Amino acid sequence: MIIVHKQTLSYRPDIDGLRAIAILAVVIFHTFPSVITGGFVGVDVFFVISGYLISGIILKNLKNGTFTFTDFYSRRIRRILPALLVVLIFCIAFGYFTLLAKEYELLGKHVYSGALFVSNFSLLREFTDYFDTNSELKPLLHLWSLGIEEQFYIVWPLLLFFAYKFRFRLLGIILLAAFFSFCANIYEFRLNPLYTFYWPQTRFWELLFGSTIAWFDSPYFGENDKIASFLRNLNSEVYRIFEDKIRKESVLNILSTLGLIFIILSVFFFDKDTPFPGYFALGPVIGSALMIYSGPNAFWNQKVLSSKFLIFIGNISFPLYLWHWPLLSFAAILEGGDSPVWIRIFAILLSFMFSVLTWHFVEKNIRFREHRGVTAGLLVTLLFVAAAGYIIRINKGFKERVLEYEENAKTFEYWIESDPFCQAKYKPDSGKDVMFCLIRDSTKDPDIVLIGDSHANALAHGLMRRFSASEHNFLQIGWSLCPPFIGAEVDSERPCGDLSSAIIKFEKNPKVKKILLNSRGPRYLYGTGYGTEEKNAKGHIKYSHRPDIADPKEAFREAMRDTLRRLTSSGKEVVFITDVPEIGFNPKKCVPLRPFNLHIDDEKPLCRIPRKDFDKRNSEYHELVKDVLREFPSVKLWEPWKYFCDDQWCSAFSGETLLYRDSNHISLKGSYWLAEKYHFD
Repeated sequence: MIIVHKQTLSYRPDIDGLRAIAILAVVIFHTFPSVITGGFVGVDVFFVISGYLISGIILKNLKNGTFTFTDFYSRRIRRILPALLVVLIFCIAFGYFTLLAKEYELLGKHVYSGALFVSNFSLLREFTDYFDTNSELKPLLHLWSLGIEEQFYIVWPLLLFFAYKFRFRLLGIILLAAFFSFCANIYEFRLNPLYTFYWPQTRFWELLFGSTIAWFDSPYFGENDKIASFLRNLNSEVYRIFEDKIRKESVLNILSTLGLIFIILSVFFFDKDTPFPGYFALGPVIGSALMIYSGPNAFWNQKVLSSKFLIFIGNISFPLYLWHWPLLSFAAILEGGDSPVWIRIFAILLSFMFSVLTWHFVEKNIRFREHRGVTAGLLVTLLFVAAAGYIIRINKGFKERVLEYEENAKTFEYWIESDPFCQAKYKPDSGKDVMFCLIRDSTKDPDIVLIGDSHANALAHGLMRRFSASEHNFLQIGWSLCPPFIGAEVDSERPCGDLSSAIIKFEKNPKVKKILLNSRGPRYLYGTGYGTEEKNAKGHIKYSHRPDIADPKEAFREAMRDTLRRLTSSGKEVVFITDVPEIGFNPKKCVPLRPFNLHIDDEKPLCRIPRKDFDKRNSEYHELVKDVLREFPSVKLWEPWKYFCDDQWCSAFSGETLLYRDSNHISLKGSYWLAEKYHFD
């Protein structure tokens, strides 16, 4: 049933309320993703609202003969730029005092792409997954949607203008454009969901849903349009048939209720794993269109959406959208990627305050001032801001600002874990790549091999330097979550068969004289990580040669015993290396990484853990290792943890040098420092 509203484009408080629902969903999703898992669909609601309002204005002005491109784009400039410029300038200034060089360089890129309304393309070129945790570290990520919206308004007014001028059927144009855009969305989503998320042509259909509703709210269109005449006649006939049974208000209430249900289901039942946009985007889009179409007098629109609170939130929805994400993102950056709940709450409260101030002192004072100088001034300011972003980028984030902090940050950079020559030489029979593969000289066979997991890889660079001084050809090979034992397994999704095969090959290679075995033993023995940084890590060791052994400790013992028996029987010199201490906290709290931090981690102010906690975690493991080694007197035992611990503490520092890059891996400096302590040359 097609019901035409007579109050064409008059102010509708319920649309401000719908804006409020959309922005609250987005803000809560960004702040607490597990609370409202589908809050990201609020952006799709905004698209429909925008398409409805802006298309309605264009259609009205075309009919009245008052439409001009100058007037249209002047209004868009005064509507969008004031708040946007305030936020961009804030980000430039705040970033200057808080971000490291690479972070500030990336921000500069996003400032000028945001100012030019091409953020969606910029993020796409970076292969930025909107739902990836690293996206939190991009303060202007959210401008992708503004880019799509403004790209739509470059094309759409031109299309409507010429369609109207040459008397094309406007409804047909709208429906055809929406159809092709939706088809592009469905087709491209099957090939590349990331492109579908950011491409304008796969998103335009959402705004065009709003445009369609705007056309139906414009009854003076279609007098000579056969499609329009048919629909209006159909509307009259259907309404006449049901007039005695269903009042018009009841129909609108039903439509509004259905729309609200669609939106609620999308907000609470979608999540980051939902194939989106694709077909699923129809949920929030149809829901929004139904609520808008049902008009301001429908029950939910009148009683809920038109409440003073939601109208107020709707009024500040645009500056709130602009403010909330940069504040959350800066908080995440300053906290090393995961800001505490209280900081996120504070960031949102601050964004509400900034939004109200921006709306009251900036938007209201500029938006309705139609003097040409205002529009020109905004455009000039925009160009200056875009230029500032570009200058920041080409100057590599002005690295001289933060040289001291950049040096500290190098501690946490990942080094080369594998080199291509080593990969090619030791590619396993399975055809898969070796995860960790480092060799001093790939043209020769190694005489010393370090076998193990990522902890062995962390130690490898230091040992390679150490052994290179005495002309040994050192090799490190391994896989993450794979103990250095033949037949050992931990995670079924990461089988360790290739590592077992590698050990057997080195066992049989007479040129290999010495084999070092190292891994994160307690992790495999107890099946858990250590500390708050790894509270979700799980997985015990299993010994595939003895599936009857269920106890991880016994599985570790038997796997270690059998591997040592084979290696020593083949005449290899074997060194077993127990692990470095797991510190269980983020060592980024231990050194200044930027000029400004939100707070200091009071739990670990000295960046050390009590020796008693270390012993509780490791004593059983150490005793098991020593018990097995009693059977193999030729196997040497090196215990690196002793260089980190005294009787009271185990420290992440040696003097002023931070030895860790995360909660359990030593840094490159730590690797060099520890390798100097190795004494089994």
